[in-house]
Amino acid sequence: MSGQAFVGTLKRTFREALFNLLKNGYGLIGSQRVLRLLADDVQQLADEFYPPAERLRSGWMVFTGTKASGTKAYPGQSASDHDLVTLAWPVLLPEDIRDLTTWPQGKARVKARREWLQKRLIRIIEHGWHHEKGPVLLTQADLAALLGLTPVDVSLLLKQARAATGTQLMTKGYYFDQGMRPTHKAEIIALYEAGKDESEIARLTQHAPASVGRYIRDYERVKALLAYGTSVEEIQIILQMQPGVVRAYVALVEQYHPKLVSERLST
Repeated sequence: MSGQAFVGTLKRTFREALFNLLKNGYGLIGSQRVLRLLADDVQQLADEFYPPAERLRSGWMVFTGTKASGTKAYPGQSASDHDLVTLAWPVLLPEDIRDLTTWPQGKARVKARREWLQKRLIRIIEHGWHHEKGPVLLTQADLAALLGLTPVDVSLLLKQARAATGTQLMTKGYYFDQGMRPTHKAEIIALYEAGKDESEIARLTQHAPASVGRYIRDYERVKALLAYGTSVEEIQIILQMQPGVVRAYVALVEQYHPKLVSERLST
């Protein structure tokens, strides 16, 4: 695995954030070398006046993530160009240690380890997503570093966790279009199901409020018709939607309300 996967993680520092602020926020004229020297001096002052906290709960790690705000990513964009947020993350809690004492032996141990890692992965992602300073996102490389895994391991765990939980489990790449981004519908409905209101969803996704409202209303109409036992073909006619659009909304309803769809299929 190439070390380039961790370059963005390395650049999310106070010094890089300050450099970006001096360059873009204040429009200071000068070479990048001068701006970096200024950032270095301020970093040194910050270290002197704000030493690391001496108290932190066992198993929590201070780590910098990216706030889910701003525009979509573009080629060549620096990791420090986004709003950075430093949080304490619940990486290895007492309950995780207790789980280790109950692991079975033999082949079942492999499954237990995978579930143990998956539980911690979900907890870390959800902690950032629902944090009052956020939503705060991590990359797959960040998660790999926190959990002592490779980005490939994390990618596989994420795929399994999304299937098991029926949630998007947003990473930075998933949110900012660096990799396989969800469709507009999936992105908006994920935020809607997470409890965000329409105005906040419009801000986070860079969509017009009217478009966000339309996606949500169509989603709710499809969900209501499914609850009444309406077939997909009938929903297309009633709502005058294209078949592909209806199927996309049905898939989202199945993702967040699986019992609703399973009950319809069993009748």
